Amino acid sequence: MRREIKDEIQNIEIEIDIVECDINSQKPRIIDEIQSEYDEIKNNVEALQSIQFNLKDIFNYILTKLKIRKSKKQLKYLDTNSQNEVDNRLEPLLSKLRQLKSKSDYLENNTDEETDSRLSSLVSKVNKIESLRKSNEYYGALGELAVIEELNKLSNDYYLFNDLYLELNDYISFNGSKLRSSQIDHLVVGPTGVFVIETKNWSQRYVQEVFDDGSYTPYDQLNRAGYLVYRHLNNHKYGNALQKLYYNLAKDEIKVKSILAITGSNIPLQKHSFIKLLRYNRIPNYIKNTGTIIPEGFIIEIAEKLCPNY
Repeated sequence: MRREIKDEIQNIEIEIDIVECDINSQKPRIIDEIQSEYDEIKNNVEALQSIQFNLKDIFNYILTKLKIRKSKKQLKYLDTNSQNEVDNRLEPLLSKLRQLKSKSDYLENNTDEETDSRLSSLVSKVNKIESLRKSNEYYGALGELAVIEELNKLSNDYYLFNDLYLELNDYISFNGSKLRSSQIDHLVVGPTGVFVIETKNWSQRYVQEVFDDGSYTPYDQLNRAGYLVYRHLNNHKYGNALQKLYYNLAKDEIKVKSILAITGSNIPLQKHSFIKLLRYNRIPNYIKNTGTIIPEGFIIEIAEKLCPNY
């Protein structure tokens, strides 16, 4: 870090040299410019002083006198403050030069303090990154990416939706509680059916904590998500009388299969559950070999119903 600060000082000194060269090159031009303005004002004053008093044109005469007075003030200012005027016109460059010199002086005289400050900031950023790497969100994201990589091995006959949010028009009842929306890790639609997939990349300690508590397990979460997708796809089944009649005649029930994808420590198998518990790398083969056959046109219809803008 000290080497970095020394390099920064050298770069600032190079900038200082450039700005000083620019100032020295512009100064003669500005002096000539001021001299030209001075000569022009002086000539104007001499021309105005030749105007004679005329009672018929007294208004213009007064204006001329005022112009002469103003011009003489300008001449006096340029006579006595020529260097100030040069500096005023060079002020943007002079200001930049002052800032560069101030920064260079500060770094030169406070190298140790600046090194500590920058290292402290860097350590803080590293700690934040380390904290993020240890978070449940980070491990969850890694798990989901691993599952996505496996699901991408499915053929183009399958539609894959990741991090899909679904919301029903109204609340429904599920296992004694209200349900309306769900965030779904992965949803697959293809020739072998519709699959809702929840990914868990948990440590053994966290698995133990969740199942010892038992109040809300991944099975509960996936059951809610799977049922919400089922209701979303089979809305006519629960609609008005005409919709129910259409549904019964069409016999177009769309079944939904649920998969709990494991990328971390094993999760206990829940007996009498319709949820399939699988290691993430076994999911593509399971999906392909389920046995259900859905016509291609119906697959597209289901996919568009789940995500109209897909």
